[in-house]
Amino acid sequence: MYIFTACAGTPTQYDAPGLYEVSIRRVEDALGKGNISGAIQDYFILERRINKNGNFATNSAQIEMLGEELRADLVRNLEESLEGKNYERSLTHYFSIQQLGWLSLIEDLSLENGDALNRENLIRAIVRRDIEQDRGVRGLSYLRYLDTLSALGDEELELFYQSAIEEMKYPIARRVLQEQTSRGLDSQEEPVQQSLKEESRFSHGQLIRGTVTVWVNRGIKVQGGVGRPDRVIGSGFYVDRRGYILTNYHVISSEVDPKYEGYSRLYVRPSENPDQRIPARVIGFDPVFDVALLKVERSTDTVLSFSSGEDQAPGDRIYAIGSPGGLENSITSGIVSAVKRRFLQLGDVIQVDVPINQGNSGGPLLDEEGNLIGIVFAGIEQFEGVNFAVPVEWLAKVFPKLYERGEIEHPYLGISLQQLDEDSLEISYVVPGSPAYKLGLEAGEELVSLAGEKVSSITEAQRLLLAYLPGTVLSLTTRESDGDERTSYIAVAKRPETPLKAAVDLGHEENLFAPLFGMQVERVKDSLFRTSFQVTKVYRGGVADESGMSVNDPFSVQKWDFLPEDNVLLVQLRIKKRKAGFLETGVQLGAYISTPNIL
Repeated sequence: MYIFTACAGTPTQYDAPGLYEVSIRRVEDALGKGNISGAIQDYFILERRINKNGNFATNSAQIEMLGEELRADLVRNLEESLEGKNYERSLTHYFSIQQLGWLSLIEDLSLENGDALNRENLIRAIVRRDIEQDRGVRGLSYLRYLDTLSALGDEELELFYQSAIEEMKYPIARRVLQEQTSRGLDSQEEPVQQSLKEESRFSHGQLIRGTVTVWVNRGIKVQGGVGRPDRVIGSGFYVDRRGYILTNYHVISSEVDPKYEGYSRLYVRPSENPDQRIPARVIGFDPVFDVALLKVERSTDTVLSFSSGEDQAPGDRIYAIGSPGGLENSITSGIVSAVKRRFLQLGDVIQVDVPINQGNSGGPLLDEEGNLIGIVFAGIEQFEGVNFAVPVEWLAKVFPKLYERGEIEHPYLGISLQQLDEDSLEISYVVPGSPAYKLGLEAGEELVSLAGEKVSSITEAQRLLLAYLPGTVLSLTTRESDGDERTSYIAVAKRPETPLKAAVDLGHEENLFAPLFGMQVERVKDSLFRTSFQVTKVYRGGVADESGMSVNDPFSVQKWDFLPEDNVLLVQLRIKKRKAGFLETGVQLGAYISTPNIL
């Protein structure tokens, strides 16, 4: 039986849009959504395709018009941010314009006070604005981004000096005073000079008064039919006389984690009166560096300041203050055991032998001068004297952003890196959907430079990237296997909480052999019960290397197992190791999916 429709006519043929039309539409869609950095990246991808393929059908007038629109939009965004005194966002737009080589477009722009528009002057504007708005601690923290204070005017130096004294940020005051002294300025009043000398070094008693016990009441926890109080105890310390406190994110996570379901109330107990409970609230937090900024409605006369001295070295004497096991006002001493341990997703940490117990988390780590050199965040229970702290080098990069409320947004490109030797980094994996994926980067390429600066280590690349906010356009140079170098423009995105978690959720674990286990593989055979692979590359120092695996080893995957509570991915293999005479054995590999190799 045939059924005819009521209307008859010629069937319409659908003509799929060509690659050029799709590329143009992608740029226009990004612009329409206000994603100027993404639009710029897509525009340069289109240009590269045109230059690479002479037969690529194009409309040159349309492309030129689109380029003009992108340039105008970026300059307009910069002008609006300057007018609104959102100098942090101004820096993002300025960096993008600088990286793209478009500085001629903003030659006529200047700051409100007439200063030329550049990185240093925008940072100075942030400091002045925050001091005017009674946010001096936040503003002064930006001075760490200036290598020298030589560009500051005499009145500006005096303003910053007086603010640093008022905020009890004596390391900053000393730095400003050194610049004033080098100019022969003698405008400081004697009482202020004496105050700097006498008050810049706190006694242990004063340092203890600058710490608090962080106490989170999570109601009653029922186990085996028996209810017991559920409490989280940590430590914290004042960083701002207005009642701002730094602690660990994991101590207060129940206050802000949307996945937590249950009762949660946050308090702090002051060191001078541990029986008192003061309600507190979370201002900003960062799960990546395990840090959070709290606020209590009280002032303090003791605040801790980030050290501005040299990096710590193994053997340096240090002190930790906290509430181990709820025992308030405890101070312990020890030494730095090691530095630059790769423990977190970004940056590195200090290993210390200072006794650390539950309740110490979030407490300050101090040098012999009483300056803050880190924040205690973890210890390994099985090993006595193996504990860790986040150094101020990394804390300082996120500290001012904690005042902006909510979770900190970190920059993200979407590539996993492996250290080949002292000077070269190889891209081992590109995260699907990431800026790097859209740019067409591939595993096996070598990362040469980022933002115009050569990079030779993963930590160095992460340090460089953290100087930029999501939404910035950066230049990126890679070297392909044939030795040819390629420079592209990449739009910095917001970093996901755990970039590789999506592959696990989608059941694509086999894509993670390179970023997690340190080996490249190729699929050689599929069957109903197992998939067989062969190792094509093993990265030095990775899980596969430590397990004795080598190139050309054949193996099959028996089972994948993800442990969500520990954030660990396990894989069971049957492998014939070349180093073991190709005898088949069983091997289990495991790795944290929060790998420190992602850029």
